[in-house]
Amino acid sequence: MHVHIAKVNGIIFSGTADAVVVPGAEGELTILPHHIPLVTNLNQGTITVRAKQEVLCTHEVTHGILEVTSTGVTILL
Repeated sequence: MHVHIAKVNGIIFSGTADAVVVPGAEGELTILPHHIPLVTNLNQGTITVRAKQEVLCTHEVTHGILEVTSTGVTILL
């Protein structure tokens, strides 16, 4: 699935991944390919992007918004 993580001042990550772990508003969420559509706030914690059990990106966040669609994951910080 395509993952796009962006801040006001630039792109943090843009690429293909097998899993994204985020600190969701109700607790930690793991997003996998074909996840149902979802929009949620993010809490303070760590975003981890993985592909084939390898960590592609980690980023500490204090807040943000996660959107999951049929085409991928977008995180705005």
